[in-house]
Amino acid sequence: MGIFSKKKEKKEEITPEGGNDFLAIDIGTELLKVLLFETSELGIKVKKISRIHQQEKAMSKGVIKNLNTVVENCNLAINDITSDMETPPKKAIVGLAGESIQGVSIIVNYERDEKFEEEVTDEEERKIIEKVHQQIEDTGKEDLAQRTGLLYEDIDILHITVTGMEIGGMPVNSLVGFRGKDVKLFFYASFAPKTYIESLKNLAQNLGLSIEGIVSQPFAVARAFSGAKDKNFSGIFVDIGGGTTDVAIVQKGNVVDTQIFSFGGRVFTKEIARAMNLDYRHAELRKLKYSTGELDKPLERGIKEITYSTAKLWLKAFKASLEMVDDIESFPTQIYLCGGGSMLPDIKNVLLEYPWTKVLPFPKTPRANIFLPQKLEDLKDLSGDLVNPYDITPAALALFGYDKISKPEQHYTNP
Repeated sequence: MGIFSKKKEKKEEITPEGGNDFLAIDIGTELLKVLLFETSELGIKVKKISRIHQQEKAMSKGVIKNLNTVVENCNLAINDITSDMETPPKKAIVGLAGESIQGVSIIVNYERDEKFEEEVTDEEERKIIEKVHQQIEDTGKEDLAQRTGLLYEDIDILHITVTGMEIGGMPVNSLVGFRGKDVKLFFYASFAPKTYIESLKNLAQNLGLSIEGIVSQPFAVARAFSGAKDKNFSGIFVDIGGGTTDVAIVQKGNVVDTQIFSFGGRVFTKEIARAMNLDYRHAELRKLKYSTGELDKPLERGIKEITYSTAKLWLKAFKASLEMVDDIESFPTQIYLCGGGSMLPDIKNVLLEYPWTKVLPFPKTPRANIFLPQKLEDLKDLSGDLVNPYDITPAALALFGYDKISKPEQHYTNP
């Protein structure tokens, strides 16, 4: 164990070039959400949020299919929340989902040799992190190429983020100012096909925005939960969107795995449309009213029969995603649901009914909780409109942006 010392921390106002106002853009398959937020030394302040229903052909499984349509929807949302601003923000944080998004958790052990009795400097910490970044870039892209069949040259980094640090066995937020010999760093790296990243850059260019960061959505959601970065926290985050379900597993405050599979709310809508001989729009409306308990009892029973059987199919896909997670000796027993699909009561019911302890290494039957905006960390909602589980993702993107601005040395992002 080394000898520890720590310099007195000083909070400084975060004032990035171009001002403190940013946009967080969640390009959902069903709902496009744009959040206007301001950064401060205490976190973020949400000023406004706009939600636009996407046309059925705009997106597919979390990926942009019709760029012009998505640009038009983004413009509508951005104009809605910035029309009264003299200087609208020109910087954005954008989320990315889709089955081809891959993530990897890395733990790096580092020995400081003869300098261990000296305090870690900014320069030393920077060099350690840069060296690891290069190693992750080389090995991670190669691993994703083997998994997906894509060429190495067709894969790019979304972000590499430091999720935890220890020196001499003690968790710290930064190594700087501490003395010790043994250093342990926890990283999470996300990779995506270059075509996905280029589509978002094209979108930003059409909108006249610069991208401050592109982040894997399940990673952002898992890090946004209050207390999720603490060493005593573990949980499974499940974001059920229109086209995909994003899963992130947190153990002891670190994101250890993410999975994305193409089964979201649109499958439920299409099943209702098919079984009840409705067009898509009316089936979606019935699904939403069922989720909020607004249907009369006979119609509610009919919808429940459809959504419950569909939820059991979703559960099989969710179970398969957990089976793909490597190196998990014991799964966390708290499941946190968000996204529009989490409002369907049958999702929570099938999760609670399933015999998890018999099929996967759960020490006890997991509990399912709805992740609402009140449980977001370092966020103040000035709009009063951040109330739904489907608002978690854009808020999580904003919090990732805040973290990147306040701790730039702990992040590498593609742009």
